[in-house]
Amino acid sequence: MPPTKGIPIDDLHVQSCKQNGELEEVVMANGTRVRLTTYEIEPLRETMRDVQVSVADYYAATAESGDLGGKVRAFLINAQRLNDHFQNKIRDKATYRELFKSSAQPGADVIDGIKYARNVIEHVLHIVRPKDDALVGGSLGFRVYPVWDDIPPAVHAELHPNTQKLKPAYDNKLLGQGVIETMLDVLRFYAAIAPDVIHRDVRGEWTGFPLTAQPGMSSPLHPEEPLNTTEAWNWINNHLPNGDARIICYQLNIDSAKYLLGYTFTERLSFAPFVETVAQVAKDIGSGFPYFYGDITHNVECVTSQFPTAGAGTVLRSHSDIADWAILWEQSKPDVDRFRYGNSEYWERVARQEDTSLLPQYVAYEVRRSRRLNAFVAPRY
Repeated sequence: MPPTKGIPIDDLHVQSCKQNGELEEVVMANGTRVRLTTYEIEPLRETMRDVQVSVADYYAATAESGDLGGKVRAFLINAQRLNDHFQNKIRDKATYRELFKSSAQPGADVIDGIKYARNVIEHVLHIVRPKDDALVGGSLGFRVYPVWDDIPPAVHAELHPNTQKLKPAYDNKLLGQGVIETMLDVLRFYAAIAPDVIHRDVRGEWTGFPLTAQPGMSSPLHPEEPLNTTEAWNWINNHLPNGDARIICYQLNIDSAKYLLGYTFTERLSFAPFVETVAQVAKDIGSGFPYFYGDITHNVECVTSQFPTAGAGTVLRSHSDIADWAILWEQSKPDVDRFRYGNSEYWERVARQEDTSLLPQYVAYEVRRSRRLNAFVAPRY
């Protein structure tokens, strides 16, 4: 499996210990510890997968005029199932329950709010759905960003007293808040207390992520993405590029700095260009991500017409596997001049789209984030 994308190893400590004769994985993150046995981790990870996929399915439906109510209810059911497993099924349930007795762990009250909403759909004849009057236009069309709706007093009165106690959590953390933002908060909570339960795809990325980018929309596309723009820049530069490989097509000097530019490929398709400093390329390679160079002119074709909704415009397809015709990039032998694709004017336009001296920082960040996350097509899972 490729290097895990996400939480830096410095922020995650995993150790093994013997307790009652059984091997345990002790996961420590952000100062919080939840002990999970090796037997417990895999079932929890599969349940976490259900939660992740329900978030991705909901987000996709916001751009497709899909059944948002059904997607929201599926998320609530999956999220509460995961919460119930931690509350009642794991051996170290006491540590988990302690998180809800104080405000020390961010997100615990969001979990209580989710439980409240799930209990409504489980025990009362009331349809929980997001408000559907929020429509935001983007440059690629429209995407709705609904918020959580109110639970009427008559519905609340039918709930068990223990569930009624959770109403403040719903009102404070869900009511009127963006549905997708709340969903990401749930994922962040479990990533903080038990990173081992995150379900990852074969490339090491969160299953179901990143969410598909839409220009002009600055909402996070990834559960690990910081909300602060300055922190987000650091995060995206430390997150390995998504995809299988990158083909370097051009070298460009901008303001006395050397940049390498080209295309990111997943399997044999590329949906977006990239621009990186030589130092960033070396960092990515050192972390295990492959960069190549080669004769792209004779080995790649333009297939944009087959993908009319592609977010970045040009779509390329390699005639065969990248490794069949491209050469691994070596810093000691920079020979990209031998195979050039495109011209300096085109590649400078690509580079300037991430230039914070020309664009507001958040605009340039959205472009860079989309390119490094390869967030132009919906993830397969």
